[in-house]
Amino acid sequence: MKKSVKFLIVPMLGLMFFATSCKKCEECHYDGADGSEVEMGELCDEELEDREQNGIEVDGVVYEVHCHEH
Repeated sequence: MKKSVKFLIVPMLGLMFFATSCKKCEECHYDGADGSEVEMGELCDEELEDREQNGIEVDGVVYEVHCHEH
């Protein structure tokens, strides 16, 4: 019993490391001046957080960015 527990510890630690080191990425878009949805593609990590908080500036206008399915 103790041997099987020892063999499970290493894979579980590896899985935990892999799960916590993944990049957070999402497909993003913003609503353009004419109301159309403008796709931005996939944004990850700091860029994703920055766009969600600050939006995107296009031709001097700042648009709110949406980054997940509704």
